[in-house]
Amino acid sequence: MAHITHEIRHGLTLDQAKRAAQLALDEYTQRYASKGLRARWTSDARAEVEFSAKGATVQAVVDVLPDVLRVDAKVPFVFVPFKAMAVKAVDNEAARWIRQVSSQ
Repeated sequence: MAHITHEIRHGLTLDQAKRAAQLALDEYTQRYASKGLRARWTSDARAEVEFSAKGATVQAVVDVLPDVLRVDAKVPFVFVPFKAMAVKAVDNEAARWIRQVSSQ
């Protein structure tokens, strides 16, 4: 397994950042239920996420911090070549949720 850490600056209050993360995880849990995506909050500011793709399991922790959302993921080595594509997708999705929450 490879360990990948990525931080996304959010510019939100801590409560807003948590709300953005919660909305995203709620949607993805429903959208990717067939992939076995599971997410659960283990504390007020940390969620654990797990899903399977191509027969391999990806595990991640999302920490809601004052300035950033930090994603620490354990991914099978076979997925490492796709890191840049995955990070770009995470950034794009995070930006969408951050915009949504900041406009409320």
